[in-house]
Amino acid sequence: MSTRREVATALLGLPALASARGSDELNPFSETAARIISYTLYAEARGEPFKGKMAVAAVIQTRARRSNTALTDICLKDKQFSCWNNLESVPEFYISGKGILPADIKARSDCYGIAWVLMSSTRKWKVLTHFYNPVLVTPSWASSLRGKRTIGNHVFGYID
Repeated sequence: MSTRREVATALLGLPALASARGSDELNPFSETAARIISYTLYAEARGEPFKGKMAVAAVIQTRARRSNTALTDICLKDKQFSCWNNLESVPEFYISGKGILPADIKARSDCYGIAWVLMSSTRKWKVLTHFYNPVLVTPSWASSLRGKRTIGNHVFGYID
């Protein structure tokens, strides 16, 4: 497997995309897209309140709209979401379901539902472009973040 999409697809237990040639090979309303977005939301915000998961979805949507890029391409773009930076760190229970805890079942369910709403919604989401966990890291762009709001353990905002 040579691309992030191929690796992500394999890790999610989805069939291989034989004719992958960029973002147009993936239907934006497909199960594959839902699972890639869902895993991104789950890995970035599984321990956060529902509002925090929605805020991460807003970041994905804002970035996709601003760059006219598919939601899945935003999720899989190099160094955009830490959950895709180390593909070996994907929890086995996320792929197989073995040993999953009740809190993770709820988080997965929330994220899967949010992914479908994100893909099919024409509603205007909050404009958020960045988020970080200040306990773990203070990125170089944090001082440029406008409209800051803390949701759960993350600080969200936007950079023009």
